[in-house]
Amino acid sequence: MAKGKHAPAAGAVRDKVLHPNSRKIKKFQKNEIHRYNVGERKVVKGAGQKMSQLGERLAWFRDHLHAVVEETTISPESITASCILELVNGYLSRFDEELEQIKMKNSIGAKNKRRLHAPRQDAIEYTQKIERGEFEGCGLEMIDWFDEQTLEYFLNWGGEIRFLQNMKIARFNEKQLVQRIEDEKSRSSRDNMITDQPPPQDPTSKMDL
Repeated sequence: MAKGKHAPAAGAVRDKVLHPNSRKIKKFQKNEIHRYNVGERKVVKGAGQKMSQLGERLAWFRDHLHAVVEETTISPESITASCILELVNGYLSRFDEELEQIKMKNSIGAKNKRRLHAPRQDAIEYTQKIERGEFEGCGLEMIDWFDEQTLEYFLNWGGEIRFLQNMKIARFNEKQLVQRIEDEKSRSSRDNMITDQPPPQDPTSKMDL
């Protein structure tokens, strides 16, 4: 045993306090800082990626809105639940043509050949599965189309992700939009019935006769 060092007595516990500036403490601190920084980067990256995906989706909606709105000039009044449903279905099928071309290329030639564009095909199919599942289930994230201020802002939005916070974001699923379409049809039918009714006659006109 080294000089000046004695083994602790049986049952005794040696109190060993590490100095704040010791190499071991600094190593612990360094490891914790690294873990914290890595965790923070993952959170920031994940949040940034989610906002980027939402921004791309909303930009697609904005660029293709004219295809589903009947009027030449797009206004909040011209955007109906039927337009939104058609727009979302178009968004969910935006990769169909590319996917069909990939499958067609792979169908040509030997059966055992390596799949062409396999990573791209897998990524598209995975994206479609997730987005379709959300739209049929909990809802796909998009702007609140039925909030007047949000819709007005969206129609003038330039596509900058940093301005997404100025719009109200909501989730809509297919069932909700179909129900809103039925409600719009019911309101339209009631309005037409009121318009078609003849105006009430003035009872004093008969008395004058």
